[in-house]
Amino acid sequence: MFKQTLFVTALVASATAFAPVPRTGVSSSLCAEWKPKEGEKWEEKDFEAQIKKLEKEAEERLDAKIEEMMRGVESVGKSS
Repeated sequence: MFKQTLFVTALVASATAFAPVPRTGVSSSLCAEWKPKEGEKWEEKDFEAQIKKLEKEAEERLDAKIEEMMRGVESVGKSS
């Protein structure tokens, strides 16, 4: 009987860890949409252009590395 009571108590305690918590104490200011400070200008950056530039640079480095490795492969096994 004692083991069953202990088991049920442990089961209830573990279930409460996953229960949703009421959000009555949350400040409404946290839920508000973010706005820049007064006097600051809202500025959206063009990340797509930056990503394309980085992709191009990465492809150029990759091509250079492939060429370097191919030169190494061609020289392997040849006796001078």
